[in-house]
Amino acid sequence: MRYVEQVIDLVVPGPDGPEYGRITMFAVEEPGVDMAARLADGKAAMLARFPGSTELTGVGVAAQFRLFPTPVRWAQTGTSWLYNPAGSTSAMAANAAQEAIALGAEGWDNAGNSGWHFDFLGETTTATGCNGDISSYVKDGKNVVGWGHIANGFLGFSCHWRGTSLVPATPYFAMEEFDIVFEPDAPYSAASLRALALHEFGHSLGLDHSTPGLCPGQAMCGGNDALTYISPRPDDLNGVIALYGNAPAATPTASATVVPAPTVPTVPRPNKVRAPG
Repeated sequence: MRYVEQVIDLVVPGPDGPEYGRITMFAVEEPGVDMAARLADGKAAMLARFPGSTELTGVGVAAQFRLFPTPVRWAQTGTSWLYNPAGSTSAMAANAAQEAIALGAEGWDNAGNSGWHFDFLGETTTATGCNGDISSYVKDGKNVVGWGHIANGFLGFSCHWRGTSLVPATPYFAMEEFDIVFEPDAPYSAASLRALALHEFGHSLGLDHSTPGLCPGQAMCGGNDALTYISPRPDDLNGVIALYGNAPAATPTASATVVPAPTVPTVPRPNKVRAPG
């Protein structure tokens, strides 16, 4: 009698945040039996025993992605953003800088088959409130991305607010607003600015920096990695799946969602990238 081994890595919602585990299953191989179907049925039955669980693929010995200490996600699988071009970098033409940032945001669209999307709504004259000093960060009901000098040598800095309630059926608090600011006095290339934008928008959907001891190699790692990857790496995708799960195959992408007006007191959370070197 032969057995076929099947390994399932999964994330399960827990009372204090996501929990990760590995299940090893063995199926009896029998003549005339469709083993692929048997394995699929066994996996489905096992996942059903862990409500809200999501299978992770490509997981190593330890996950590199991290969620925030107080885990947050959007209640929906997408949000919108506005761009303020004032003070744009002199390293490239203004339209090229805007395109690089937009491509960075688009790098997360449907990442990991999550259904996630960032929707660009156009330009604004509203200033980004996220300049490295969270005490001066004023919530205004808009997700604004723009330019400004950042304290302590950071090239990018992102902030978000969360509400006091959990997203229904999850252990994550509801994110309500984000702002992102880029330092204009840096020698960007189109690729490095796009990579930095990907990194900062990753914070704005709920991802913290990857585990430092397991970096480099992921877009959500700090330092030079934040200027390297123009698309999410495998463990970045696992982080998105941990937050948003997998979208049903037949479900079309959701339409743009307007960020709701604040209804409860919220707490700002800073995220930043320090200039390499």
